[in-house]
Amino acid sequence: MSRDNGRIDRTMRLAALALVAGVGVFATAGLTRPPDDVPAPAATVAADFDYYRQNIEPMFARPRGYPNAGGSPACVMCHSWQTGLRFALADMTETPDGWMWTAGQSQANYDVVTKLVNASNPASSRLLTKPLAQQAGGEGHSGGSYWESTSDPEYQVVLQWIEMLPAEYFTPSPEPELDFEFYRTCVQDMIQSPRYGQLSCSVCHAGGSIGFAPYPANGTSWTEQEARRGFEVVKRLIVPGNPIQSRWLLKPLHLDGGGSYTHNGPRRWLSRDDPEWQMLAAWVRGERTGSDCSM
Repeated sequence: MSRDNGRIDRTMRLAALALVAGVGVFATAGLTRPPDDVPAPAATVAADFDYYRQNIEPMFARPRGYPNAGGSPACVMCHSWQTGLRFALADMTETPDGWMWTAGQSQANYDVVTKLVNASNPASSRLLTKPLAQQAGGEGHSGGSYWESTSDPEYQVVLQWIEMLPAEYFTPSPEPELDFEFYRTCVQDMIQSPRYGQLSCSVCHAGGSIGFAPYPANGTSWTEQEARRGFEVVKRLIVPGNPIQSRWLLKPLHLDGGGSYTHNGPRRWLSRDDPEWQMLAAWVRGERTGSDCSM
């Protein structure tokens, strides 16, 4: 099958999936042209935006219910005001027909969302792995799991949309690798050393989905297995290469210094100029490796 025919086939499957999931009506004429009249890349991207606006974006405003949790928050309830996150949606606009995104706001959202996809490897896209349950291969999401498996109709709609995006436009650049040895020798030492008489990170972050600071079983130092477990949790809270979008660096940062609004624990750094913050930022950017913890 040619790439053009394959694209047409995928878009037709998108139409069916959208109806099954109940996320919109497939009405983008540019996606249903015959194989001898396939749109140019720019037109394809425009059509993908139309499909996104009709079928993907409404998912972000859909109320969600979680087991053992009250309420039914939608994505937009956290991802519009927490602008430090890489999935930062525009505020919705009140209209006579209710709250919705304008065309310009949808374009801004599209620009954000398409940075969370990988058209060369669609299933690896963070737009899919964050809301997916961990037992199904997801990354873990503080807002809860939306999809219990990859067969969920919503998951399939998003997956098929990503598959139809041109890989040459929607494949992210490689991210720097976080160095485990630096984490083991320098970062964990910071975790164990509270500042200004504050509580240590382990008081709140010893277990659960944000348990990056487990109490050492021997009471003094982490084993390799314990360190690896904490490292994997920290990686989920970091945007490699981008400290100012990494929740792990924003949560303990004071609000006046650009920190995250929400953090129940103490503020470890007053500003990004703090040498410790700078050391960790260099690690996130891939510049710090090994066991040299000097700042």
